[in-house]
Amino acid sequence: MATHSTCATPIKGTHMRIIELDTCGVPVTGTDGQVSVTKGFVQVNMEPQYEDGVEFFERTADGSPCVNQKDDPTLKRMNLTSQFCEVNASAVTLMISARELTSGTPATGTGFAVAEGNPTRRYSLEVWQEVAGAGACDASGQQRYIYNAWPNVGATQLGAYVIENGRSTLETTSETKGASAQWVALVASDYLPAGETIDDDEHWVWNVTTTAPPTIACDPTTL
Repeated sequence: MATHSTCATPIKGTHMRIIELDTCGVPVTGTDGQVSVTKGFVQVNMEPQYEDGVEFFERTADGSPCVNQKDDPTLKRMNLTSQFCEVNASAVTLMISARELTSGTPATGTGFAVAEGNPTRRYSLEVWQEVAGAGACDASGQQRYIYNAWPNVGATQLGAYVIENGRSTLETTSETKGASAQWVALVASDYLPAGETIDDDEHWVWNVTTTAPPTIACDPTTL
């Protein structure tokens, strides 16, 4: 049992990182994979999905309660809704399982084309937040950050995209799965306490860290 605890007040969202995974939730390394870091998002909304526990209720012959018990609910997954004010062609192509449109040599992603069918591509999603108030820095003067991670995300669907006399926001909805050990080793280890890991049935990570977020860039990179 922990003898001390860290308190922090999350505010804003400063960085988002999207890393391509294979079907088993393992990061794709080298030129076959993709890493995108952006600040061009409006929000990420997480809604936990629970299965209600089974309820057992029975009365005796005179109408009195005989059995009155209900099982605990079961967390199945997280549903994520993300909204983007800046459209990164390469990142969106990955998230929605689209085909990237490219131009020039070396190829530059200029857009994407969306086909009918099932969204099959997977990725991890990480979001960094600031810490508000007096707790913005630790005792040694290092800036603190809130690290949010959903290690295995997919089944991503496009949401509404409105073209009007105003800005357009691209929206996606997606579902989570549990983490892979390889994702923890290659991606999250810098943002977790020393010796900590993430189990394969864990869908969301929230941690206070002094490790700075990655650098924002329009061009995708690789692991």
